[in-house]
Amino acid sequence: MTALHRFDLVGSATSVVAVVALISVLHKGPIHGWTSPVVQAGLLVGVVAAAGFVAWELRRAAPLLDVRLFRDRRLAVGSLALLTLFGVQAGIFVVLFPYFQAVLGWSGLRSTLALMPMAATMMLLLASGLAPRVAALAGARATMAAGILLGGAGLALMAVLVSVDGGYPAILPGMLAMGLGMGLTQTPATEAITSALPRERQGVASALNNVTREFGTALGVALLGAVLTAGYRHAIDPRLDTVPGDTADTAREGIANAIDAAGSAGGQATALVRAAQESFVDGWQQAMWAGVAVMAILFVYVLARGPSLTRVSSSDLPRPPRRSRRRP
Repeated sequence: MTALHRFDLVGSATSVVAVVALISVLHKGPIHGWTSPVVQAGLLVGVVAAAGFVAWELRRAAPLLDVRLFRDRRLAVGSLALLTLFGVQAGIFVVLFPYFQAVLGWSGLRSTLALMPMAATMMLLLASGLAPRVAALAGARATMAAGILLGGAGLALMAVLVSVDGGYPAILPGMLAMGLGMGLTQTPATEAITSALPRERQGVASALNNVTREFGTALGVALLGAVLTAGYRHAIDPRLDTVPGDTADTAREGIANAIDAAGSAGGQATALVRAAQESFVDGWQQAMWAGVAVMAILFVYVLARGPSLTRVSSSDLPRPPRRSRRRP
C-alpha cells in the first residue's frame, strides 16, 4: 500500500466530529433555544471541524472526499437536493407514525400500510420511466424545481389540513403531493451527480449519492423531530393546569407518555389524552412549516444554480422496439 492511499484518519475523525456536532445542534436548537450555550458550543465545534476537514482534504493528494468536485454546480445542486429531500422525507416519517398510532389509535402494521400511497406515487414516477422522460423534455432544472415545489406544497397541505378529528383523509392529499415531488426530483438530482464525473470516477458519484441521502436522513430526523417535540411541549403546558404534578410532568415528555399517564389521571384521563393529541397536532404543524421553509430555500437555489435547462425533442427519446409480425 502506497502512502497516497493510506487510511485518512484525520479526515475521517474531523468529518465524524462535524457531522455529530451539527446533528446535535439541529436536535437541541428547537428544544433549548438557538442561543443556549450548549447549542452555540456545538455549532462552534461543528463549524471548526467542518472547516478543518475541508482544509485537510485540500492538502491531500488522495483525499477521502475531493471537495473541489463541488465546484461543479451539477454535483453541488444534485447533492443538496437529495440531502434535503431525504431529510424532509425522514422527518415526515418521524411525525406520521406517532400521528397514526397515538392520535388515530392505529396498529404498527396499519400505520405502515397508510404510508403506501406516498411510496406508490413516488415509485410510479421512477419505475415507469416517466420522471426521466419529463426531465429529458423539460430540462433538469425545471423538473427538479417542479418536484421541489410539489413536495413543499404537500407539506403545506398537511400542515393546513391536519387535525385530531380530520383523520387520514386530511393528510392524504399532502402525502400524494409529497410522493409526486420526490419521484420527480430524484432522477434529475441523481443524474446531475453522475453526469458531473467521468466514467472512471462513477464510484465517487455513487458514494456521494449514498452519503447525501444518509446524511440528509439524519439531519431531517434531528431537525423536524426536535421542532415537533418543542412544539408539543409548548402547546401542552397551558393544557395541564388542572392535572396533578407528576402526571403533568410525564405528559410533557411526549404524546405516548401522556397516553400512558392518563390511566392515573382519574376523571381527567379523557381530557388529558385529548390535550396531548391536540398538542401533538400543533407540534406537527410547526414541523411541517419548518419543512416548507427548507424546501422553499432549496427551490430558490435550484432555480438560481440548477443544471442546464437543455431540452430534447420527443423524437430524440428512445422508443420501445416494434414487434415483428410473423407471416403465416
